Amino acid sequence: MTIPSETKILLGIGALTISLIIGAVVLFSRPATPVTKEQLIPKSAYTKGDINAKTMLVEFSDFQCPACKAYQSVVDDILKTNGAQIYFVYRNFPLPQHTFGGAAAEAAEAAGKQGKYWEMHDLLFARQEDMSDTLWMELAKELKLDEVQFTTDMKSQAVKDKIANDKADGVALGINSTPTFFLNGIKMPPMSLEEFKQKVIDTAGKQ
Repeated sequence: MTIPSETKILLGIGALTISLIIGAVVLFSRPATPVTKEQLIPKSAYTKGDINAKTMLVEFSDFQCPACKAYQSVVDDILKTNGAQIYFVYRNFPLPQHTFGGAAAEAAEAAGKQGKYWEMHDLLFARQEDMSDTLWMELAKELKLDEVQFTTDMKSQAVKDKIANDKADGVALGINSTPTFFLNGIKMPPMSLEEFKQKVIDTAGKQ
């Protein structure tokens, strides 16, 4: 029996469609390839915990982002109870819609030049609703920083370049929102605060 050409075409299309579906299933069922430590953590990054810990949590964040503030308290809780098992890294990703996100990152980096990065990090989130062009100096005074050096460092090209490099790395990794976390090199999907906390703790406990 001769198969009409139209039927052959339809059969060919069907076979191709099935092949594409099977290929897609195989592709998306593969475990994600972790991003390397070298790609995620530049030498200049601010970190907490043991660099040799087997669990690595990297956050790309914006100091003016309300969701980032919510996650910050959860990350603090995790590190208080599991800090010895986790290496935590904070990276800047100020979003364009946040008027003061970039300046807040500059304030944190400038404080870091005087050994007060994490203190400024915590104050910026605590005073998130008060962000303005005058807040940075208020916090610098609260932390007893050298105000002249702080102002100079905030405006420095080195600080601006570091933040820009963080942002560029984030964009290259497909980040378009904050906070975005990588757990042992795998980008974490959106989840509730409780689910996030449990996932990180469970991962640390298995290492």
